[in-house]
Amino acid sequence: MTEKLSIEISWATLWRVALFLGIIVLLYLARGTLGVFIIAAVVSLGLDPIVGFLQKIKIPRILGTLFVFLFGLFILGVVIYFILPIVISEVGAFLEHFNKVVSDFLGFGLPQAFIKNFSLTLDQVVNFFSSADISITGAIGSVFSKVVFVFIAIIASFYLTVDEGGVERMLKVILPDIYERQALLVFNRFKVKIRRWFGAQFVLSLIVGVVVGLGLWLLGVRYALALGVIAAVFELVPLIGPVITGLFAFLIAVSDSFSLGLYAVLFFFVVQQLENHILIPFVMGKTMQAHPVIVIISLLAGAEVAGFVGVILAVPIAVLAQEIFNFLAERKSHKPALGI
Repeated sequence: MTEKLSIEISWATLWRVALFLGIIVLLYLARGTLGVFIIAAVVSLGLDPIVGFLQKIKIPRILGTLFVFLFGLFILGVVIYFILPIVISEVGAFLEHFNKVVSDFLGFGLPQAFIKNFSLTLDQVVNFFSSADISITGAIGSVFSKVVFVFIAIIASFYLTVDEGGVERMLKVILPDIYERQALLVFNRFKVKIRRWFGAQFVLSLIVGVVVGLGLWLLGVRYALALGVIAAVFELVPLIGPVITGLFAFLIAVSDSFSLGLYAVLFFFVVQQLENHILIPFVMGKTMQAHPVIVIISLLAGAEVAGFVGVILAVPIAVLAQEIFNFLAERKSHKPALGI
């Protein structure tokens, strides 16, 4: 005689499921606001060691935080006003030349309408930053949403940095008591890793960008500055990023001469070996790198869900996801030993 298996679902369970789905939908609809908070938290965690060092040498935390943010904004302003127009102009010329080279090699390239619109946009940006009579009101009005996004992220990260342990306290406020201990345990592990990644990735991207730009300039490869910037940005993508940058450099160099293309390939091979065997072990370390597959999937998913903001948040979310998976795997492996 077989027993019938009956499953009873109470109204309380249905309400919990509905509440969970509602929270998921709410988080998706408010992904822009959530992105601001995550960016602010990551920036705060990255700057906290610097502010902590200033605090150790008897500088009050609020003054140290103010100095770090003002200095960072000053450097950002200098880069935007003096360096960005040059980079944008060269990147635009690089894109047009690269499209021509690809068309010659493969028989097809980017749509001409895209190239024309992109070049027009670059010219507008250059004129915007180069003109001496820029109206502050007009500038804010033209990029209002982006300015508000950046402003709120900076203000939030400032307050989180000023308040020592501010992110942890905020998590304690918003998390239910039943999940607080486990969530804070995962967060503390994430905090250690993202702090190291924040500084190490900046140093690594800066070194690789400068080395690639300077090396290609010495070799006589055109658009060395643009390729250096591309190398620094693509350093965020493990394994694949440097290969893509090397391919770009090879196509530009080989369009001038085959021997220059070979020199460019040899140069990138040397840079890659130095990076893998010296820079990454020294700057990054073996224990703080997120798995390449997780990073790549996060970059693609972030770009699809939230565009540029999603790309910015991809690596921190990848690191957080890896820590969550590691935590769950460790709990699962310890269950038999604990008799659970």
